[in-house]
Amino acid sequence: MRKGAIGIGTLIVFIAMVLVAAVAAGVIIGTAGYLQQKAQSAGKQTTQEVSSGIRVVNVYGYVNATPPSNGTIIKMAIFITPNAGSSGMDLSNSKVVLSDGKQLVVYEYNSSAFYVGTITSLFNLSVWNNVTDSQFGIAVINDIGNKMEPQHPTLEFGDIVALLIDTTAFTADDGKKGIGPSTKIIGKVIPETGAAGVIDFTTPATFNYNVIELQ
Repeated sequence: MRKGAIGIGTLIVFIAMVLVAAVAAGVIIGTAGYLQQKAQSAGKQTTQEVSSGIRVVNVYGYVNATPPSNGTIIKMAIFITPNAGSSGMDLSNSKVVLSDGKQLVVYEYNSSAFYVGTITSLFNLSVWNNVTDSQFGIAVINDIGNKMEPQHPTLEFGDIVALLIDTTAFTADDGKKGIGPSTKIIGKVIPETGAAGVIDFTTPATFNYNVIELQ
């Protein structure tokens, strides 16, 4: 009888160990599956952040004075395109940040300042009437899929647009509104997701032309 009791006790302990191991295995498998899904999600988001983004192609400034040396840069056109591998980016959620070291201005998109069509004089488009010193406009230069529209202008690979910036929020050394000569400007074009486009230039010491390539 004693040996039988010992055997039954051993069997009970064995069954209990098997049950505990099964429960533990279930918990481990469940946790591993959850962590795998989280890792895949995080990896996808990280890949999107790394591969997506905006590249600044060129920056042009406009001096509204005759001769140009008597004026300041009151308008700026920032040409941008997506980085290689970028998914579509809604520019309505983008921001443009500019600083001359004395002042920092954050520009938001104004859907009423959107232009698509033939451009013969970029800085004289009527759409500039809706561009303010805190809101930027968009002029479509190249729209591969013909999908860009005012409310949600989506920038896809191969597209090029010009962000229209009013720089009269800045003040030159001589007190005139706009950006003066020999002024260091830094900034970014910040998309909803992905890497920001970098703006970094110094204006010429003298403005010899009305339209100036800055970057």
